[in-house]
This record gives sequence, structure tokens and C-alpha cells, in this order.
Amino acid sequence: MSQIVIYGNGQLAKLAFARLKHDSSHQVVAFTVDGHLIEADRLLDLPVIPFERVVKHYPPDRYRLFIAVGHVKINRIRAERYGQAKEHGYRFISYVSSKAVVWPEVEIGENCLIGDGCVIQPYAKLGNNVHVGTASIVGHHTVVGDHCYLAVNVVLAGSVIVEPYAFLGASATVRDQVRIGEASVVGAGAVIGQDTKPKSVYAGPSPQLLPITSDRLPLF
Repeated sequence: MSQIVIYGNGQLAKLAFARLKHDSSHQVVAFTVDGHLIEADRLLDLPVIPFERVVKHYPPDRYRLFIAVGHVKINRIRAERYGQAKEHGYRFISYVSSKAVVWPEVEIGENCLIGDGCVIQPYAKLGNNVHVGTASIVGHHTVVGDHCYLAVNVVLAGSVIVEPYAFLGASATVRDQVRIGEASVVGAGAVIGQDTKPKSVYAGPSPQLLPITSDRLPLF
């Protein structure tokens, strides 16, 4: 059993705590976040320590870290804190849900999260600091670079390359053999069938408002 300090104090940090508590052999002992972001000195009945002083209270030779931050600033904040913690000498854990299907041939980096119902197919590779949301599919021979964030129900077909810092929104789909450029943003529900350029932004299809009320729909 490893003793874990979670970086973060938002919803993702709370979710990480619940997952590690109920679905891992790790023990979460504290939270840490930048001092000016601390809202209370305790969270979920655990201490919240300023990140600037975490080494003193929870030294890296005894504790491991898990960075639980979302896609803020196109994943740059999560990447920065990961890098800073690594410079302090911390080692990281990765969390793989017991409800996910991950084939033995898969490579997974450190500080990764793979949520419930995910399928990571053979020969896929996840870099460091990658978030794969609930029910997402990462196809065979697909490579997801460092610091990427896949929201819920994302589908990456076979031999896709997702370059570092990319963000894919809920239910985004990427066709096989497509490259998603570095720091690209693919919006919820978007379908990508060709390579994207770095820092490109793709919006998903907008819903159509019909000139009818729901009580007049011919639902059977």
C-alpha cells in the first residue's frame, strides 16, 4: 500500500479520492494545492497542504503524488504541477479502474487515470499524465501523448496519434490513422476524419431546435 497525496481540491480531486479509496490498494493521506487556492484547511476530512510546503510535510521518499487537475489552460496547469513535483523527487501512481478493460500489451505512463468502462486495446500506448474518461475507447496501436485529456465516451479508432496537450470533449470520435495535433481541442460530439493542425479547435455539431413542442411529438 502506497500513501498518496492528491494535488487538487476541486471535483476531479474528490473523484480521485473516491476512486483510490474504494478501488485501489492506495491510501490517500492529504491534499495539496497552490497556497492561494486553498479554500479550507481540510477536505474530505484530510489536511490540505500548500504545494509550496508539501515536501516538508509529506517528503517524496515516503509519499507518492497523484495530480488530479482537469484540462485547464489546455492541460498546461496539470503538466506544470506534474513537472514541478517530479523536480522535487516525487514518484507518481496511475489509477486504472477495476471496471476498465486494459489489454496486457498496453503501455501506460505515470500519473494516468483510466475510468470506469474504458477499453484500451492491444498495443495502445498512453504517455505520462494522461486522463481517459469513463467509457472511452482507445483503439489498437493508438498513441496518446503526454498531458492529454480525453473526456467521457471518447472513441479513438486504430492507429490514431494524439499529440501532447490535446483535449477531446465528451463523445468526440477520431477515425483510424488520424493524427490530432499538439494542443488541439476537439469539442463534444465532434467527428474527426482527417489530421488536425497544432492548436486547432473543432466544434461539435450544434443541436437543431425544431418548431414543435414535446407534447406534439409522435412518440410510440
